[in-house]
Amino acid sequence: MAETLLIAFVICILVGMPISIAMGVGALTAAMFFPALNPIIIPTRFVGLLTDSYLLLSAPLFILAGNIAARGGVARVLIDLATALVGRFRGGLAYVNVLDSMFFGGISGSAVADVSALGTFLVPQMVRKGYDKDFATALTVSTAVVAPIIPPSIIAVVYAWMADESVAAMFAAGVIPGFLIGVGMAVPVFFIARKRNYPKEPPPTLPEFWVALRNALPALMIPAIIMGGILVGLFTPTEAAAVAVVYALVVPPIFYREPALRELPRIFADSARLSGVIGLIIGLVGAFGWVLTYSKFPFMVATSIAAMSPAWWVFIILVILLYLVLGTFLTPSEIILVTVPVLLPVANAVGVHPIHFGMVCVIASAVGHITPPVGLCLFVGMAISGLPMDKLVKPLLPFLAAIIVTLLLIAFMPGLVLFLPRVLGFAQ
Repeated sequence: MAETLLIAFVICILVGMPISIAMGVGALTAAMFFPALNPIIIPTRFVGLLTDSYLLLSAPLFILAGNIAARGGVARVLIDLATALVGRFRGGLAYVNVLDSMFFGGISGSAVADVSALGTFLVPQMVRKGYDKDFATALTVSTAVVAPIIPPSIIAVVYAWMADESVAAMFAAGVIPGFLIGVGMAVPVFFIARKRNYPKEPPPTLPEFWVALRNALPALMIPAIIMGGILVGLFTPTEAAAVAVVYALVVPPIFYREPALRELPRIFADSARLSGVIGLIIGLVGAFGWVLTYSKFPFMVATSIAAMSPAWWVFIILVILLYLVLGTFLTPSEIILVTVPVLLPVANAVGVHPIHFGMVCVIASAVGHITPPVGLCLFVGMAISGLPMDKLVKPLLPFLAAIIVTLLLIAFMPGLVLFLPRVLGFAQ
């Protein structure tokens, strides 16, 4: 049964079918060839998966909140605050780019929203100040990787749902890794800025700093409300996402006079479109995974690997390598949905904590946002700057190396991931 499923899936991929549709066709093919499976189960699993999970409702709500914030003047005030904090150093706007992605990642949870919102402001501004366009674009694309790691992370929500883990634990686990990746990407900025003698921004006066901080506070309250409400138990992740949407609808128009009412239909439509794509993937992957699980394939894989008794660190290295390869042609959500049902039992068997394993999966899959040929953030950066892909590959390499080195540090030091969840009582 598993053989039929996988063969049909691979054939569909080879003929150019989208990954989610290929999974649905594979599941339906297996159901039609084996009498033990009724084909009507496939659409039943598809619909049931999407309607039975209250947790999954948080994903489209976080997407909507991020899109509203991105077009509500939030990106502009966060850039002003970041400039006041780190703009005075050599290559100041490059550090602003890194820090602003960390700020905005705590609002949107989406790498694509990060590039779209910040790149529109920062790339032209950096080019005007004398930065190379390929450097500015590559940096903007790379720093967006922080967004799906720092809470609220849409990928972390998907993993928590797949692994039956606490979303609050996954959110807490992402704080230190997100900070470390931001610091890691500042290292190549330091050397490149000095080598190319990029400019400094004038240091702000104390009144200017307080103005920037005051203007940014309403925007910074969005992640504070989300994480604070979840951590103190005021509301669930889904309720936190709904509160974030209401806050994003009310506060930015009051403080920043954006977005205009006429823009809201387009924002809702864009958010619905992206949510629909994710929902389609989740539904079809759920049907695919159900057939795979029915065939006992994940259990057999886990048993086989566990029988080899690999060291936990060998398993982690193999997972990272697998995710880096898959990231060249799959989106992070697709990677998580396809691999976690098979790999999580193995992780448990070799003694890897599920929260630590989940954060390694989230970070490794997020790298796929910036790797050719299908990195979504890479294409958004190309659209903003007008540069072709071949002009961005080389400038991306220092930042990609920084992300991978930080990922290995996080992978081999579980305490970096588990410290906050344990302190807050979300993990053992």
